[in-house]
Amino acid sequence: MAHELDSTLLSFPSYADLIQTQAWGKDSRPVRADTDEAAKAVEVSQGSRYTEGPVLGAGGMGKVMLVADARIGREVALKVLHPERELEPQERARFLREAQVQGQLEHPSIVPVYDIDRRPDGTTFFTMRRVLGRTLHAIIEDLRTGVPAAKARYTQRELLTAFATVCLTIDYAHSRGVVHRDLKPANIMLGDFGEVYVLDWGLARLVDEHGESVDEPQARLSAPGTFLGTPLYMAPEQMADPDVGPSADVFALGTILFEILTLERARHPSTLFVPVEGRPSVRTPHRNIAPELETICVRALEMEPKDRYASPRAMQEAINRYLEGDRALEQRRELATKHVQGARIALGKSVERNADHEKERGAAITELGRAVALDPQNAEYFEMLAELINTPPPQAPREVIEQIDRENQGVIHVGAKHSMTATASWWLFLPILAWMGIESMWQLSFIAVPTLLALLAGFTMTRQRVIGRPIQYVAVFCMFFAGMATSRFFGPLVLVPQLVASYAIACQAHPERGFRTLSVVFAAGGLLVPTLLEWFGVWPSSYSFHDGTWTIVPQLIELPKGGVFVFLALANVLIVIVPCMFIGKIREELSRAQIRLATQAWHFRQLGGQLIGRPDGASRV
Repeated sequence: MAHELDSTLLSFPSYADLIQTQAWGKDSRPVRADTDEAAKAVEVSQGSRYTEGPVLGAGGMGKVMLVADARIGREVALKVLHPERELEPQERARFLREAQVQGQLEHPSIVPVYDIDRRPDGTTFFTMRRVLGRTLHAIIEDLRTGVPAAKARYTQRELLTAFATVCLTIDYAHSRGVVHRDLKPANIMLGDFGEVYVLDWGLARLVDEHGESVDEPQARLSAPGTFLGTPLYMAPEQMADPDVGPSADVFALGTILFEILTLERARHPSTLFVPVEGRPSVRTPHRNIAPELETICVRALEMEPKDRYASPRAMQEAINRYLEGDRALEQRRELATKHVQGARIALGKSVERNADHEKERGAAITELGRAVALDPQNAEYFEMLAELINTPPPQAPREVIEQIDRENQGVIHVGAKHSMTATASWWLFLPILAWMGIESMWQLSFIAVPTLLALLAGFTMTRQRVIGRPIQYVAVFCMFFAGMATSRFFGPLVLVPQLVASYAIACQAHPERGFRTLSVVFAAGGLLVPTLLEWFGVWPSSYSFHDGTWTIVPQLIELPKGGVFVFLALANVLIVIVPCMFIGKIREELSRAQIRLATQAWHFRQLGGQLIGRPDGASRV
């Protein structure tokens, strides 16, 4: 039984089955208005089906009232001519024409007409669906004045979505041979549940496939010398001749889009005949209008019809492409916000006492990097990332320490090479010493042996990939010991201070603080030890003082005048040159590192400025 019932039910096609192949989008029959036949039909029916309610609006031609339909049991809108207009055949024909045109345009965004009839007083009326909502004009006005409720309710995305629906509605009307000719925000209504309506088809022009009018009344819809439409939204060609084609509606749609984007009219009454500046960014640069939308505006508002969009559908497709990209942008921004939240959580953990600082800080940088990649227009994310990168952590990461160690080894290698040069220069003095006369070879060995050991240590260090601390300490100790032994030439107060000071200063370029401190200690010891040894008589004194004369007593070499001058002159020159060469080399390395870091920072700033559209970056994407 149940099976039979199911079969019986399935054998009857549903209403949806009957009409699904008759969708409004497939109906391309031209709209025609026969006002004479309509007038005859109206004469026949004169009932009191409708109970009148409040007036919803009134104008020069008539008024719109809310009425109760007794037959259906619903409220509808009733549009009626004023009695004095009823007496004018042309006005009555125009009124009936509007009802017929609107009634034949069966589209979800065109208010359907239910009935045409006469009231008991003889005035003609037609009924249509009562629509609830607000006009786009009122919405834009609220947005312009900053009404909070409007700003929260009507985002630019919602208005653009509604505008795209309007474009498709007008494209449908064009497919039925109807040109609206009076598109403006006041004739577009947005409902509370996503409805979009295009209103007021009273000035519509009906055309055939050749673009010729097919139903113009004997008298034109407007008097000669007057505009047919609303001048602020009319195409230039419509101001000259009301017999316009679909491209005039495209221009009007462009003015509406301009107003949605800027909250200002594209035209001013004082500039009606001046070409429209179609770039919204010029009028309102502070609104940060997307370049894609500006391109659509500019094309729709071209002065020549052939330069505009070929149809409202083409304009809708351009809007839709932007909205699809905008939806993806919103999703990316939402993901970027989540990554920023993750970065803040990781940064909070990184300062905790028992946290893995390196891991948490790395996670924060990773999260911020993803946020920047997802939303490169957000300057705040770039600033957070830059601040995080430029702020050193309490403890350097392991990879950073390893990198610094490698760079430090490079500095030590450079120091070892220059130390060899400085040590080898000591042997240049051996011929001069022989010329001056060597008095004590065993004392000379206290200079020769340490310098040979230092030279050997320096050579060994230049051959090592990683230079250990012990061999460095051996080299520096040998040099300072040799420096201390040179006090046997002219005493501990001549030449020794210059030697140990220059070597100690060069050692301050060493990357390790302990080594730098040790070199200062060795330098001080190299000066003080021989001085104290002579002061307390452990070593023979190198100086004698008599009657205000300071005499140097030779201990290791003789002191002929010529030899002394040559020796001290050459020694002082080398003391100046060799440390300067080393410090200059280190300075060059430091300068290159500074340039490298500054260039990286500059690249980062340029990248940030380019992506967020700053003036010092490239053009906005």
